[in-house]
Amino acid sequence: METVTSKKFLQTFIWSSILLSGFAIVQTIQRVNELEILLWHSKWVFLLAIFFLNIAAGAFLLRWAFLKRIIRWMDGLEFDPANNFKKLFGLALVVFGFFLIWAIRLFFFGNILPQLMPIFWVFLWASLLQTFGLKLMTGFKWYPLFTATILLQGLVYQIYGHLTIITDYPFSIGYSEAGRHYYASLFYAKSLYGMQLPYPFLHPSRYLLMSLPFLVDGLPLWFHRMWQSLLWVGLTAASAIMLIRRMRLKGWMNFLVMAWAFLYFLQGAVYYHLQVCVILVLAGVSVKHPWRSLLFVFLASIWAGISRVNWLPVPAMLGIAIYVLETPLVDAKRVETPLAGKGWRYWVHPFLLGVVGLGTALAAQFVYINISGNANVRAFGSSFTSDLLWNRLLPNSTFPLGILPGILIVSAPLGIALYQMLRGKLASLHPLRSLALLALLLILFLGGVVVSTKIGGGGDLHNMDAFLVMLALITTSFFAGRVIGDGEPIQSWGNFQWGVAALLVPLGFALPQIGFFHSYDRVNAEKDIQRLQQVVSEAVANGGEVLFVTERQLLTFDQLKNIPLIPEYEQIELMEMAMSRSRDYLEQYYSDLDNRRFALIIAEEQKFTQQKKGAFVEENIAWVRYIGAPLLCAYKPVETLTSTNVQIFEPRSGRPLCKDPFAE
Repeated sequence: METVTSKKFLQTFIWSSILLSGFAIVQTIQRVNELEILLWHSKWVFLLAIFFLNIAAGAFLLRWAFLKRIIRWMDGLEFDPANNFKKLFGLALVVFGFFLIWAIRLFFFGNILPQLMPIFWVFLWASLLQTFGLKLMTGFKWYPLFTATILLQGLVYQIYGHLTIITDYPFSIGYSEAGRHYYASLFYAKSLYGMQLPYPFLHPSRYLLMSLPFLVDGLPLWFHRMWQSLLWVGLTAASAIMLIRRMRLKGWMNFLVMAWAFLYFLQGAVYYHLQVCVILVLAGVSVKHPWRSLLFVFLASIWAGISRVNWLPVPAMLGIAIYVLETPLVDAKRVETPLAGKGWRYWVHPFLLGVVGLGTALAAQFVYINISGNANVRAFGSSFTSDLLWNRLLPNSTFPLGILPGILIVSAPLGIALYQMLRGKLASLHPLRSLALLALLLILFLGGVVVSTKIGGGGDLHNMDAFLVMLALITTSFFAGRVIGDGEPIQSWGNFQWGVAALLVPLGFALPQIGFFHSYDRVNAEKDIQRLQQVVSEAVANGGEVLFVTERQLLTFDQLKNIPLIPEYEQIELMEMAMSRSRDYLEQYYSDLDNRRFALIIAEEQKFTQQKKGAFVEENIAWVRYIGAPLLCAYKPVETLTSTNVQIFEPRSGRPLCKDPFAE
């Protein structure tokens, strides 16, 4: 990485503040219009004036004469280890800058101005203030202090954000949040529900990790939520540590790159159950130990096989990338033409990694399907019959950034860094190695793009996870000098300009994590639990079945006593079947509704009409058409809980003629 002078640091900071001010102006005006506020007669005009002032002052300061004076002052700022007043003042600036961001985010902007760029602007200036404080305390150079300030705060935001989900609130926070713990419980169904149930067909490895607390009887829902938070933080941190361990960096750079990798992985985010594959490959693959490499790719591929279909080749591809990066094709001791090399022998090991990896993943998937106990085997391939929504590649109501602009923003800093490090030195890498690395990136990129357009996805960048991991592996390998050149040995690859974007972009995903812990009205929640207990107990006592479409965690964690579980038709499963239009499954659902199999149904509020605009419109249309409207035709809501949008449904009298959802 190129040494950053005070001049370059200050210029970069000023340009960043100007850009953020411009974006903040746009988002603030958009928010004012949403609230239907007359701008020039409100206090918002003062906020906009600050952003405009930043742009004007920044353009003024960038003039060389003024910039030189500030740079001379910055370079002349001396550290006096004996001056305790300076140190205390510096500490006060660090503390003030840190809490300023939280105070403005939580209490000033809050829900009034939730957009990202205004608080990002505050963060940038507060970080400069903290950097100045650290300068007074330590005397270190400006750019490493600023880098450390940004990354450390990003770590705090991300970790804090994943901990805010920890609550003893008995109902789901958001769409089926707590209900996912029900799927984790299926691995212990015999002891929890008194019956053997099929294992999950969606994301089995995720639910397997989530299921570990069930090994201890009686742990409450809040503990399971905490465990999932720890999975996010712990496995992402472990993956970042394994990545840096391979890079063999020294000193403070080790920690800074590790912190960056942690934040980078959470941009998508890279799901924690994929991180298991990444950790195994990074920990075990070694060009000096080919058999060990095959073993760890084999182990990681078993895990990939019980995860997601698009992850099946990922362990093998990561192993191949490490081999290509760290193994030269042209031996420096042999005099050969530029395109000559070891020939086909070079590609034997990557071929074996591919065969072992993909073959193992497919075999693991086949074995899991057969031992899972799922009678509906086609459910495992439901994603192959779901619609592809190509409009989600561009900005849309479901994901305002859009998949393509979003992944460009996230990956561009690394792409630019790669270009700068390889500029003028690409000849040191055999063309076939370059093509192999490019092919790996392209395959994962295109695969992620296609999966992101599947109905039910495209709300963020998490389906680009494998591409993000591969890009990080390749870029950090060049950065750390772990890539072995062909022919004459190369001491180091080129430097890249100070990657402020590589630092700031992950913060754009970390800042929204600042928020309050979940709170709720305990009295109302307890009343709802008691009311549910009363209603469903009466139905069961009268010999009826009670179907929990949602909120099954109430049974899992014994919030509702002595209520038999009806395993069919859970909300996530119904949604998947609706999106894939699984006719056999849905016909059975309609038959059970028509025959009034259930005395009561517990589900979220349903509607006949389809959502016309907003996020996840297509998913809403599929749900209403195939699930909601048929339910409302046969059942009617009789009561709504006060602390959540859950309703109690009972059968309608008579036999209303229900429309066939599959009829055009």
